Amino acid sequence: MPPGPWTTSTAACPRGVPDGVPSVEAEAEAAVRAWLRSYICRPHAELGREGPVCPFVTPALKAGTLLLRSRLGLADAAGEDIRTVVRDMARAFRAQRWPHANPTMRTLLLVLPDLPPAGWPLLDAAQAELKGELAREGLMLGQFHPACPEPAARNPRFPVSRCPVPLLVMRNMAVHDVLFLHHRGDFFAEYRRRFGSRYERRAVADPLFRNTYQDALARHASSASDTASRHTNGDPQ
Repeated sequence: MPPGPWTTSTAACPRGVPDGVPSVEAEAEAAVRAWLRSYICRPHAELGREGPVCPFVTPALKAGTLLLRSRLGLADAAGEDIRTVVRDMARAFRAQRWPHANPTMRTLLLVLPDLPPAGWPLLDAAQAELKGELAREGLMLGQFHPACPEPAARNPRFPVSRCPVPLLVMRNMAVHDVLFLHHRGDFFAEYRRRFGSRYERRAVADPLFRNTYQDALARHASSASDTASRHTNGDPQ
């Protein structure tokens, strides 16, 4: 079944739903908001570092740059449907007028209320398949669902991306993404093109980021040299 239309978190109750009864989108979005407050914005003992699970969410909420949307029509989704959703999401992200100049504050959450458990692995597959395509645009995609196997960057035994409702998260590439882009030469080349100058200026404080970057630089020397002359000022493009 082809994916359904975009809806906003302020959409009215659909036809056939009595007044005062939450729609499936409203219920799912409420669950995601509660999950953000109780989990994503808080520290976790198994995370492997101090601070909240995602340090960007609270500032993004305060800046009004965390957008929550829903998409229906995925009850019988196939892999191509999910890939279409991701590409539509990237277009929406690029077209959005963001209220804050800092690109690392911009986050789009797409809730998929009617995606059944059988479809959850499709999110994992789409994230892996489209990672390089999105990285070339300076975008990062995360998938979350109740059985997501994605581990924490600093604790591979902790499945950090578990959420009560399936959803996709898109944001601009940031300095810490070296932890997710170091293992493949093409991924790392895109990261280095945007942030390599920061390492050359010794402007990256976190020793894990620095060590991961240097290890990747040595491992992917040929692909890294291909982009050496294309460094940006460190801001996502």
